[in-house]
Amino acid sequence: MSIHKLPEFRDNMTNGNILLSAAPGSDGTVDGLPGMSVNYVELEPGKEVRPHTHDRAEVYVFLTGRAIVMAGEDLKEVTTGDVAIAAIGEAHAIKVIGNEPLRFYAFNNPPASSCPMQDAPEEALWKWQRQ
Repeated sequence: MSIHKLPEFRDNMTNGNILLSAAPGSDGTVDGLPGMSVNYVELEPGKEVRPHTHDRAEVYVFLTGRAIVMAGEDLKEVTTGDVAIAAIGEAHAIKVIGNEPLRFYAFNNPPASSCPMQDAPEEALWKWQRQ
């Protein structure tokens, strides 16, 4: 088992993101979670994760801040304690609103390294631009 404190993660972040958990071989680490990966992410106000898809399910658990989130047909404001789920192949996106950074965990199954991001379909991009 591996137990860490959040400040340890922040010391090793790159571009507001750190891989906390990975399947064997995906990033050279083996940590006992072969079927998934977990990222901790911090996004500053105004930043966004543009609409995209991938061949993995992704679950976001929001810790602080506020954002507009799209997951498939849903487009809602989220805040501390909310959860967003993007099914396999479902277009999704995040945009930070307000003055506070958005902090969240992203759980991916299968691991993110095995299913790269792809451009979202045109209709998802259009929907995102209209929000």
